[in-house]
Amino acid sequence: MQKPPPLASLIAALAVGIGCGPTEAAGPPTAPLDVPAVSGPPTAGPAAPMYGFWGLNGHISPEGFADVQARYGMTGFQVASENPRWAVQTLLPMVRDAGMWITLRLTDDHHAYTVHGDFDLELWKQQLRRWKGAGLEPYIADGTLVGHMLLDDIRNFPGRDPDAADLEEMARTSKELFPGLMTYVRQKATHMPTPEGGKYIWVDASVNQYEAKEGPVEAYATVQEDRAERLGLGVINGLNIADGGDGSAGRPGWRPNHYPMTAQEIRHYGGVMATVPSCGMFLNWEYDGEERWSDGSIGAEYFDQPELQAALADLAALYATHPPVTLLKD
Repeated sequence: MQKPPPLASLIAALAVGIGCGPTEAAGPPTAPLDVPAVSGPPTAGPAAPMYGFWGLNGHISPEGFADVQARYGMTGFQVASENPRWAVQTLLPMVRDAGMWITLRLTDDHHAYTVHGDFDLELWKQQLRRWKGAGLEPYIADGTLVGHMLLDDIRNFPGRDPDAADLEEMARTSKELFPGLMTYVRQKATHMPTPEGGKYIWVDASVNQYEAKEGPVEAYATVQEDRAERLGLGVINGLNIADGGDGSAGRPGWRPNHYPMTAQEIRHYGGVMATVPSCGMFLNWEYDGEERWSDGSIGAEYFDQPELQAALADLAALYATHPPVTLLKD
């Protein structure tokens, strides 16, 4: 992985600032900024800083992509797809034409590879092999498809969770089928199992998705980065914007008794997580125009409020200043 500059250098560079204000659609900021404002979104495309969302249901169209890019500064996103034909013939060309990148989960939900409550590696491999010969290679080569999320939330199987050897074999199988595709797991570094030898060889990165219950964000960011380095993992950071707030939003989030982040929280937490020197991708969970939250509302409608749009666009602007970090191992 590319060696990033020290944190002090990055902070000094950020002090220069960029732009002079948020986009018109985002509206004026309503809280003191932890991040610089910007006029318009960062330049999109595979070579742009990798900032985006999980989800995007209801916005997966040329018009939807253009809208979310303009309002939030998004350059890409993560989504699950169990349909190789649709992904290769419709989704990936659409993403490429929009100048964006995407990461995909290529297998079904946990139920498809769970036997008597335990994770089943062979069933997972069977799921993945549906994509062999599907035609992903051109999109990997041109930077449209930048990552394969091997598994979502690895520690919630009813019985046996996948261990480090399972994760390594999953990543090895992925790279055998799709050379050049970065592999990652949605699990914070401190909850990743330790592999034999101490460092991961095939898994490229893990996801540190901050929420307020984790405690001070500065300590969280440092601990996760240090643990990832010890495990030989790249860093994908992000915020749980839908369920990870401290309650100051005064309304429920995706789950009952959980809370979305406010604009002030996004600016503060994001201002820390986006300046971690080794962070190679930033993904917020989630922006979804179809999924209903615990109170029956549509999640995207909360983030469509001007002050939330402004905070998320400013976070994109901050991450656009981050020096590039390569997540794919040599």
